Amino acid sequence: MSFFKTYFNFTRRERNGIIFLLFLIVLAWGFYLSVKYFNKRDEFNFYEFENAVKYFYYQLENKSFKKHKKDSIVYNKDTCLVYINSPKYEHLLCLGLSNKLSETWINYVKKGGKFKSIEDVKRLWGMNDSIFNLIKHYLILKEYNDVDMVKNISSSKKVQVIRMIEINTADTNELKDLPGIGSTFARRIVKYKERLGGYVSKEQLKEIYGFSSELYEKIAPYIYVDIFEVKKININNSDYLTLIQHPYFNKEIVKSILQLRKKNGKITSKDDLLNNEILTDDEWNKVKYYIEF
Repeated sequence: MSFFKTYFNFTRRERNGIIFLLFLIVLAWGFYLSVKYFNKRDEFNFYEFENAVKYFYYQLENKSFKKHKKDSIVYNKDTCLVYINSPKYEHLLCLGLSNKLSETWINYVKKGGKFKSIEDVKRLWGMNDSIFNLIKHYLILKEYNDVDMVKNISSSKKVQVIRMIEINTADTNELKDLPGIGSTFARRIVKYKERLGGYVSKEQLKEIYGFSSELYEKIAPYIYVDIFEVKKININNSDYLTLIQHPYFNKEIVKSILQLRKKNGKITSKDDLLNNEILTDDEWNKVKYYIEF
């Protein structure tokens, strides 16, 4: 008892002070609870909002990568096909043309203008050689009822229907349907695709041994590329044999990559490759579609 008396025996003044202090604590706590209650806001579930934002950016980034049910063409900035005498506004934008130039093209056709050849497109107001050279391989003069193209093979009105072929998923039998492509070139196209990881541009066919510009021009109107089919190489995890198999890597580049990995532990960006002179700008522009860090 003496213990409690020693530590809990307060004078009247001290007791009043303790009671007043407890009162202040209770008052402050009550004020806090009341403020929290009256200022309570409805909780907002950001889940749908975040999903909407994510979808918006997805649409924005992939605006040019949509498959249309009526077409078998995959539209993206590298592989758009445009019928020059009946262009669609979204297809012109897909080629990378400005709004103004696209509108000029549409208005020209609406007013009765007609192109007799692909080269005639250069006559458009605002079109220059630089722009034309970038898009000319994706321009088509004639339009048929379907995406299929029709090629006259004799003067007896006999025709052969050639369907559009996506070269990243086509097998050798499908490729042999293309004009001028036999078993040998069909195998080479598939083999080179496997070495690359997939084509990002149909013009890469010119890199195949024996593939002439004339042959390319013959089949270009009937092929397209879906870049979603491209497979990438992780430059930090791949071994020598994996890297050296890629057509855009030679022994010197691969050895330099492995040495840089050993030195730094990890390659984080293209700057590591360019600053250490492992790749030139031209080499990077070719290989950037096929590597990830």
